[in-house]
Amino acid sequence: MKLRNTVFLIAACALLVMAYIVQKGDTLWDLSEEYLKDPFAWQDLWKANPHIQDPHWIYPGDSICFPGQGPCPVVSRGEGQQHQHAAEETESVAKGNNTQGHNAGGGSGRDYRAPERPKSFNPYYQRLMPVLESVGPKDEKSSRGWYRVYNDEANRPIIHSMQHEVLLGYGKKAFPKLKAGDFAEIWSSRKVSVPNDAGTSDEYYLRQLAGLAKVTGVGDSLSRATILQSFSMITMETAISRPQRSVKTIDVKGFKPVKRVKASDMAEVVLFMDKSIVPSLYSYILIDMGKERDYVPGSAVAFWDMDKRDPTIPPRLLGRGLVVYSDKSRSTVLIRDLYNATRRIDVGTPVSLTHQPVM
Repeated sequence: MKLRNTVFLIAACALLVMAYIVQKGDTLWDLSEEYLKDPFAWQDLWKANPHIQDPHWIYPGDSICFPGQGPCPVVSRGEGQQHQHAAEETESVAKGNNTQGHNAGGGSGRDYRAPERPKSFNPYYQRLMPVLESVGPKDEKSSRGWYRVYNDEANRPIIHSMQHEVLLGYGKKAFPKLKAGDFAEIWSSRKVSVPNDAGTSDEYYLRQLAGLAKVTGVGDSLSRATILQSFSMITMETAISRPQRSVKTIDVKGFKPVKRVKASDMAEVVLFMDKSIVPSLYSYILIDMGKERDYVPGSAVAFWDMDKRDPTIPPRLLGRGLVVYSDKSRSTVLIRDLYNATRRIDVGTPVSLTHQPVM
């Protein structure tokens, strides 16, 4: 990369390997989609780079640090002056606390600390989260406000491309005010088994937003629509739809640290909510504690690797996440950080509260 009017020493070049150098045409949205696998995380990327004054204007030659990399140099355009900044989440680590430390004691009475400040809470985490609905007697694609999706082209069984036309299973009879230009949500749906307190499992439909479409024609019982945005590949067998709904998202002003958590108060991972065997960054998971145990939307959590053969060994920190939804006894959590590729989060992984939201 050639930087205008800038000369680097070997030491400066060594520092730059920690950062991404902005190319012509780059935007925070595109960089978040490519490197964080979530374009809506651009606000977190902006927050981790305090040298960016306006998120809509980044310039070739500037450097970008990605959340989770820790302190990283920032090279400004122009005269080649070098400034080193630490990302906000690393600046706020409480002094003297060890994220894998423990206090005296044994067994389930052991306490664990996790003071690192979580990243900002993006309301899109709630908009894109999966939802669970109990299995009812009716057809899953025609109950509770969900409607079938039909392929408008016989040889195109998969919805994935932009501008693809589909037929929605509702029209004027179901929604008298429906008109061309309205937006529709397209969701994927599948059955999952979720463990319950009785030691057995309950059947649920797991719904996940897969795309947005724009209504182009309205009939009595069907509507024609064009897909404008696709989040994942879905098939006709799993596709359901409904008119676009507003989502009441929470507004987190900040986070209050939870200094200590007993092992006996930790939750456990019970379900991977994305279609993957191994959860990754920005995956959604279900844990077995909710509002009764202070797991509320906006709470930050930590995932731990604990050796059951010897409870006196300090646990290892696997990653961090944010609660995006909770009911009385369960919570949906978004994974926001993973710290080691060889130690993964799995069903049964312990989960502890680290921060509570300040509204």
